[in-house]
Amino acid sequence: MKECRIRQSPESRHALARQPNPTLGRTRSFTQPGKGDLSNVPPQSQARASLLDGALAAAGVIPLVVASLLGVGCSSGAAGAVGAQPEPANAGTGSVVGPGPGGGSDSGPNGSGAGGMGSAGGPSATSPLDIGTKAIHRLGSIEYDNTVRDLLGTAKTFGSGFASEEADGFDNVAEALTMSPRQVESYFSAARELSAAAFADATLRARILTCTLESDATCARTIISNFGKRAFRRPLEMAEEQWLLGKYEAAKALGETPTGAMQHVVHVILSAPQFLYRIEFDSDLTSRAPHPLSGYELASRLSYAVWSSMPDDELFALAASGELSNASKLRAQVDRMLDDPRSDMLVKNFAAQWLGIRQLTEHAVSSTVYPQWSSAVSSSAQKEMELYFSEFLYKDLPFSQFLTADFNFVDAALAQHYGMAKPAQAGFSRVVDTADQRQGLLGLAGFLTLTSRETRSSPIIRGKWILDAFVCMKLTLPPGLVVEPLPEPAEGDAPKTVRELIAVHRAEPTCGACHNLIDPIGLALENFDGIGRYRAAYENGLPIDTSGVLPGGAQVNSLSALAGELSKDPRFLSCAATKLNTYALGRAVSDRRSLVEIVANWTAGTPTLRNLIKETVTHVTFTQRRSDAP
Repeated sequence: MKECRIRQSPESRHALARQPNPTLGRTRSFTQPGKGDLSNVPPQSQARASLLDGALAAAGVIPLVVASLLGVGCSSGAAGAVGAQPEPANAGTGSVVGPGPGGGSDSGPNGSGAGGMGSAGGPSATSPLDIGTKAIHRLGSIEYDNTVRDLLGTAKTFGSGFASEEADGFDNVAEALTMSPRQVESYFSAARELSAAAFADATLRARILTCTLESDATCARTIISNFGKRAFRRPLEMAEEQWLLGKYEAAKALGETPTGAMQHVVHVILSAPQFLYRIEFDSDLTSRAPHPLSGYELASRLSYAVWSSMPDDELFALAASGELSNASKLRAQVDRMLDDPRSDMLVKNFAAQWLGIRQLTEHAVSSTVYPQWSSAVSSSAQKEMELYFSEFLYKDLPFSQFLTADFNFVDAALAQHYGMAKPAQAGFSRVVDTADQRQGLLGLAGFLTLTSRETRSSPIIRGKWILDAFVCMKLTLPPGLVVEPLPEPAEGDAPKTVRELIAVHRAEPTCGACHNLIDPIGLALENFDGIGRYRAAYENGLPIDTSGVLPGGAQVNSLSALAGELSKDPRFLSCAATKLNTYALGRAVSDRRSLVEIVANWTAGTPTLRNLIKETVTHVTFTQRRSDAP
């Protein structure tokens, strides 16, 4: 069997979108050895079928795998996968770093890189705002686990065994989430195990069997309608309901008990593309005119943006009533959802990817050079980064202070690492130490370690990471450019500082423009070693020179000076809005003018993360969509 993918070239997707497929109305099966008939999709009504077919085709959804295994009709198209391209950011006015090509040889956690950042291309100022479109969205690994938890009440997780793909810095970008035969098989196996576990547990089974199948003639339809609505995140079509009832009756005819037959139906539902994908419909595939999302589509966008999971009962009710389209209702829901423990996904999923928090536990640190670093310190440093972000998310601190606020969260292990007094109580305590030379996110041991080499600090990694994360200047190496690693000192050579070593790259014409951007930022942090401890001099006794001039002309010579200058750069808040917008929508920004509008509204008041979320989810780019027509 050949492998097909979700991603295809825009030309292929446009061609597929214009080509309705006559096979959707027929159930198709795919048989594997020992698996039997795995067909899973009901014959839809003709109108809905053409929309679903168009949505799947427009996204280039695995014409062979999903169609054959799950019964969805497909059209042929280009098989090649095309990844999303980096979105350029506007330099804006008053920028500290300034526009430039970027680059760096000491590439770190956010990729390797050099490349340009200039003004954004795209539509002219007088053209209508492009609200963008979106391919159908396969549930990401975390989204899948959270969804089955909220749907079934189970603690079982499978996401770590699924393929994980990312684009634009996040693993929930729809166009990056491909599908393969092996992935389909994994989903089918997970559905079988989940349905069996749910029906083996009396409490979980009762969540599904809300009436008595044996004595109530309408019970099966009621269960299918209610459970199907939650699983598909919208009411079932009549044809879908009848199809699932047919599966139920067929299972009973083969000797299953009513309960066993309903377990089979749950297995079918959890294997269906309507569950595995978040599908938004365009009524006219030939028109690029924007149109509002349905209430249920908007509820899903909101719940996956804030909770990385399915809507709850209140969101379903607001979707059904049409009230969710009201901006004030959306804002109120953001407040309610942030009060829910599930909103910690904004910390453990959104911030963990944006700020690299997830990567810290896998970061290699030399036990020979840094014997003080341990798994306990690493875990504590990771937790501190989460708590630091949470303080801004839940305590409504202005995000403009994210790089300058002077507080830490320490437990016994991290306090010892920082040279602070041990907290009086177990666990983490919020502390303020204005004499420790560190402040903001850039002063946290987790960040400083993550952006270091295994045996030393790395100004290049730190500078490039900051440009990407906080200025949205993505640096990628030009094609064909090979950058030699920094030379290691030969025996007998006089010791050199990192500044002296990286001066070799700055002297190269092909590298100088890049390093003029990167190096002053990274060198300003050289008072912190490879595990984030403060030092007044290098370990070999050489002095540390942290002075530098940013391309915008500002002089920096310390973490504090750098954080202050970066915080004043207009791209800092704009970049934060870009990151959230990409994550919340699951796609790259379609029109930079939408961010200008969002940031203007956000900064008109107190620029808290809460308010940024509200401005993002009430903007037309979140509440509307258009087709992918050419």
